[in-house]
Amino acid sequence: MAQYTFEGTTVGELLDTPETMALIEKHIPDVLQHPLLEVGRSFIFKDALPYIEDMVTEDAIEAFRVDLEAL
Repeated sequence: MAQYTFEGTTVGELLDTPETMALIEKHIPDVLQHPLLEVGRSFIFKDALPYIEDMVTEDAIEAFRVDLEAL
């Protein structure tokens, strides 16, 4: 079972973990500029997706998911 998943990992955990932060910077760096990023730290990542859908492509999200679950 993957250590990090869209369904079980919070935005805050992804931001605070160097390995997952590197994946954010690689695949979906624009989300780091989201004005509500700090407010969304407690969200499970999948619940935050609607708030960033205009900032990222589906392909970028899928690449992030694959790399995230491979950790």
